[in-house]
Amino acid sequence: MKDSYIYAGKPSRVKDASSVSGVLTKLFGGGFAFRVYDEKNNFVDYEICHDDLSITINADELASFYSHKDQHVLDHSPKVLGLKKVGS
Repeated sequence: MKDSYIYAGKPSRVKDASSVSGVLTKLFGGGFAFRVYDEKNNFVDYEICHDDLSITINADELASFYSHKDQHVLDHSPKVLGLKKVGS
């Protein structure tokens, strides 16, 4: 699908996002974007307005969940961050 629709009051090109791979990236000004690279390594950052998008983290992303009491964080793995294991 590659059509134009009125979105947020403006005519906008629309492409189906199904099965598109990208990177969830934290923006310097705050917030997040979905970054999609092309074959020349150029990218487009898409502002995320979708409210319940499913995401699967690939095994090679070196990502880990950290929990302490009521705080829960998704960050790089302990190996990437050079963290010390408790009890070591």
